[in-house]
Amino acid sequence: MKTDVINLTRDLLRIPSPSGNEKQIGEFLAKRLKRSCKVKLQKVGNRFNILATKGKPKLLLTTHMDTVPKELPLREDKKWIYGRGACDTKGIIAAMICAVEEAIALGRNNFGLLFDVSEETDFSGIKKAITLVNPKVVIVGEPTKNKIVYGQKGLLGIKIKCRGRSAPGATPEQGTSAIYELLTILDKIKGKQLPTDQKLGSTTLNIGQIKGGVAPNVVADYAEAIIEVRTTCSNEKIKKVLLKNIPKRNIKILYNFEPSINADEKFLANFNCEKEIVSYFSEMYFWEKKAKTIVFGPGDYKYAHTDLEKIRKSDLIKGKQAYVDMIKLITKKLHTEQL
Repeated sequence: MKTDVINLTRDLLRIPSPSGNEKQIGEFLAKRLKRSCKVKLQKVGNRFNILATKGKPKLLLTTHMDTVPKELPLREDKKWIYGRGACDTKGIIAAMICAVEEAIALGRNNFGLLFDVSEETDFSGIKKAITLVNPKVVIVGEPTKNKIVYGQKGLLGIKIKCRGRSAPGATPEQGTSAIYELLTILDKIKGKQLPTDQKLGSTTLNIGQIKGGVAPNVVADYAEAIIEVRTTCSNEKIKKVLLKNIPKRNIKILYNFEPSINADEKFLANFNCEKEIVSYFSEMYFWEKKAKTIVFGPGDYKYAHTDLEKIRKSDLIKGKQAYVDMIKLITKKLHTEQL
């Protein structure tokens, strides 16, 4: 049984699934899940979310099927499995499935699995998936080093757009540079003092993308930058601080997700492992409005999205067992209405 989770991780890593191309891995997972669960597919573009249930799903284990781009070949050594999605989140999917199959074999029911698409891009999968089921407890799978994550920063995406007037590069005074205006605005934004929170820490800002102009010898008539802010208080408050005195015509809000914290100390006390708050964003945001939600999974987030993405084999086994223990604990407590 211990090797099942490793074998399934290998199988999943052999199937490329960058955002927008999850159909093949979805078909593989649906076939596997039909062995033990009732399976429902929810169409999202040319792909689908997967809901697999045993009884009435009061407990839901969930994560995403997609990965970031740039496929990495499957390889391994004695300790590690390498490949795109190893820790984010194909190893987690394998651990969840093996845990569910083991729990069913032990006679447990009233839980489910949900795997969605496009988490790494526009969240179009989870936005539809939350309509499929109404659980009381949700465990979101992300690489947390087998720790309980009970809070996360929010996410605010802002595009700054500037328009100018083109002219020959030899006579720049005849035009208006959109790039110069963009740099002026970004300099103002960089200088803003951002709020902190006792639990969530500091609000952070990253200017992740800049583009503009058509050629070195032409004054740029358009330029834009995309800024991402990891928020620790009301996003509205942060927008007011960051965007003060910047014309509305220059601003487009791309996404706007508030911070999330599970403040139910009685619920969190059910879990004996280490607990923490993280700076990254997960689908906890979408579930915590309707269920008691935590984030948990094997693997280390620092390897996600990198060219050396990997997961420790022993952590896969520990993660699978932790999911089994959680299913047993939570379904028992939900049955007796102790949660």
